[in-house]
Amino acid sequence: MVIFLLALIATLIVMACLTIGRLGFGRKEPFKARSFGRWFLGYFIFNYVFCLLILYFSRPALTGPFWGWQWVLWPLLISSVLNLFAIAGGARGALEMGVNISQGQTYTPPANAAGVSRRSIAAGIFGLVVVAVLGIAATLLINIFTTWFDGNAKALAAIPHVVNQSTSDLPQTDAKHIVLVSQSIATYKGQQILGSTGQNLGSAYQFDPESYNLQSINHHLYYVAELSYNNFFVNLSNPVTPGFVMVDAEDPQQPPQLHTEEKSNIRYLPGAIFNQDLLRHVYLSGYTYGRLVDPTLELDDSLHPYWTISLMQPSRGYTGDTLAKVLLVDAHTGDIKEYNPQNVPAWVDRVMPAETVSQYLDWWGLYHAAPWFNPSGLGQQAPSGTPELLYNNVDQPVWLIAMTSASANDNSSTGVFLFDTHKNEATLYSKSSGLGIGDNVAKTFQSTRANIRGYGVASVQLYQIYNTPTWVAIYAQTTSSGDIFQAVGLVDARELNGNNVQFDPDLNSGLRDYQQWLTSQASNGNPGGTVNNQPQTATGKVQRISSVQQGTSTIYYLQVAGQPYIFTANLSLSPKLPLVQTGDTVTITYTSGSGNVINLKSFDDTSINLGANGVTPTPTATATPKAKK
Repeated sequence: MVIFLLALIATLIVMACLTIGRLGFGRKEPFKARSFGRWFLGYFIFNYVFCLLILYFSRPALTGPFWGWQWVLWPLLISSVLNLFAIAGGARGALEMGVNISQGQTYTPPANAAGVSRRSIAAGIFGLVVVAVLGIAATLLINIFTTWFDGNAKALAAIPHVVNQSTSDLPQTDAKHIVLVSQSIATYKGQQILGSTGQNLGSAYQFDPESYNLQSINHHLYYVAELSYNNFFVNLSNPVTPGFVMVDAEDPQQPPQLHTEEKSNIRYLPGAIFNQDLLRHVYLSGYTYGRLVDPTLELDDSLHPYWTISLMQPSRGYTGDTLAKVLLVDAHTGDIKEYNPQNVPAWVDRVMPAETVSQYLDWWGLYHAAPWFNPSGLGQQAPSGTPELLYNNVDQPVWLIAMTSASANDNSSTGVFLFDTHKNEATLYSKSSGLGIGDNVAKTFQSTRANIRGYGVASVQLYQIYNTPTWVAIYAQTTSSGDIFQAVGLVDARELNGNNVQFDPDLNSGLRDYQQWLTSQASNGNPGGTVNNQPQTATGKVQRISSVQQGTSTIYYLQVAGQPYIFTANLSLSPKLPLVQTGDTVTITYTSGSGNVINLKSFDDTSINLGANGVTPTPTATATPKAKK
């Protein structure tokens, strides 16, 4: 394995420093080859073992300043301190000296202590000087010259490639793929199926609540979590875990799927022992030249499990990590494939770590429009929370992050970022400002009068529904093993008020009520799906028309010949609406989409002529000719 060679190189570096100190600065003492040989061999073995342990357990990334070899300063520090013990006759003498001093007695060094101390002390002092210069002074200077002052701050802010979107509208959301299952609900459903298989899997394995990853599989959204070991002894006796669970993220009524067939077995996973640990397996396979972060279990479209790992390298000193490579690890066999970020398979949902995205936008918010030294906070922005994985399109997720001002009292957005999950590219919707964010969102959903049972808000997600930025909440009942889905809520992100929340037991009802509420507020939009924002005009005969009362507003539903939609219109749209009859010719304007119900933007019944001289034609009866006999 590669770590044996790396440990040898590190040991030689440490021994070179110690030897220079011993021979170069301890020359007043006669050189004794046998004593030097014993000293060199002992410290060589100690440092080689110590370096192996560091490489095996800590997995230092060999990248950045000093090519990542600064970890060698740890064995050098320990060896230097041990050499200083020579003044007391070695480690045993140091222990005896400590005991004597604690008892108030005078310590007398052994007779041979003076003979071995000077060269060892010289080695120890020189080693400590190297540690101080490279480990403290150099590290401090590198941090100062790569992160301090205005030029460096602007460079950090420029790491994310930001594209400013001129439109005020966020991309439309495909309402057929709105997430209705939170991670806590997925945890509950996964735990339920674990105990219902009859195999007593729960005695040996478990689902970590934090391991449920949202992803698209065959154009449908699921949470996926691997079975992990309950304890060290189960791991020791079982080289693989049985498989994974899939929880439908779009339909909370669907039962979860537990896959324990042979092809679903997982041999390598995070937190396992020894070489079965996923990151250790990858590191020992030669991927030592970057930080291995964000191991995520993803399934391809044939449900074969893979781990995706992002290999990051710093761009400015010790910081500014950028995505260098993406590693796909077969969870069953351990085979590793390396990809450039732009070449990963299409079924891989995300390779940009959420933590990296947060760090990028922290820098952008702090320094993009403000100086490095800015105690007033003027011009600064900050992410309002952690990135949320958003599926406006079921196969193209993005990280959504709302930005806000640096003021702790600000609960509205200054813009919204959609960060690409496959590359370092972010789109800023700066005109999507004024959206309610933060704790106000959850409190708004919690305060609606319809929530009479006091269900908790399991999660909230920002979508663009009916051309309106909309918060969608999942209501759940909390249990000791997770949450149980109860209802869904929708509210206009610019109108956070408990009275505006549409609270319904399912999404279809919620969308229908939300659309009617928007119509009653004279808002226009389009239900679900990718839309064409160009208004369309059509003329045709009314086939059916009916009205419903929504609060204090009257909403008309009508079907027009030749159109594949049901149209809705508020009474305020046209005074002719109450007079419309089946068979009338109407001209309508609307924005088309993939939904079945469309709100009208304009309406006119051309069969009704209004005006001083306008006369509505009256149908006259015509005799039917008799058939000739």
